[in-house]
Amino acid sequence: MKEPTDFDKKTGKDPDGEALSRLIDVIGRLRGPEGCAFDRAQTLPKLLEDLREEFHELADAISTDNLPEISSEISDLFTVLLFMRQILWEKNGLLTSDLFNMSADKMIRRHPHVFLEPNPDKKIEAIWETWEAIKKTEEEHQDRKSMLDGIPKSMSALDAAQKLGKKAGRVGFDWVSADGAWEKVEEELEELSQARHESPDRLKHELGDLLLALSSYGRHLGIRTEEALLQANKRFRDRFHQMELDASLSNRALSSLSPEEWNDMWIEAKKKEGSG
Repeated sequence: MKEPTDFDKKTGKDPDGEALSRLIDVIGRLRGPEGCAFDRAQTLPKLLEDLREEFHELADAISTDNLPEISSEISDLFTVLLFMRQILWEKNGLLTSDLFNMSADKMIRRHPHVFLEPNPDKKIEAIWETWEAIKKTEEEHQDRKSMLDGIPKSMSALDAAQKLGKKAGRVGFDWVSADGAWEKVEEELEELSQARHESPDRLKHELGDLLLALSSYGRHLGIRTEEALLQANKRFRDRFHQMELDASLSNRALSSLSPEEWNDMWIEAKKKEGSG
């Protein structure tokens, strides 16, 4: 099997380059004067929504390990990104090669054990430490006023919470172990319990603190809380679909089920799923 960037020396052709040029040409024509009115009306903010949608569709495909679907979604993702590049080219002449060179430069800079001082046996922990140190140096040259700057505002709240904790931990503001983070979870859970009969604003405040503490606990366990919640959502969806199926087989309307029946059906759905 050829490497992804292999150049066919026999024919003198570069399949990857030709395919990329073809897609860029297609997008350029769509954005051109005689192209598509819909595509000409696209803007970076509008395309951002498409990018988010395509990302989630790719995530769904990966979660099912459906290789043809994964390939299709990656293709769609490339298309949106190249539409964005087309708009940048129209605005300031940015070329695709500029973007690719930016990426290559960054990868070379952040992998000195491969490109500067080859050391293929370097341990993963040491590689990660070097990556973080180089990234920190890059951030220092971006005129950031706080250690916590640089976290995208559009990032999901759970992912942002873990990023905040990680950045604060770089200067020592963190728990030494997961045990300390768990003690904070218990503390915030108790405060939420005490606030149950208080104002909605107080409840919202305490619930937010609990979620932040849980994100820190997940970080110390090496678990991405966003992914954990996504998996929990999928389990809930699958189990509820199973309950809908069971109810329909019994000719029962879901709204007619008692709390006890709901609980029994939930337990049964979990058994069919094979989880505890």
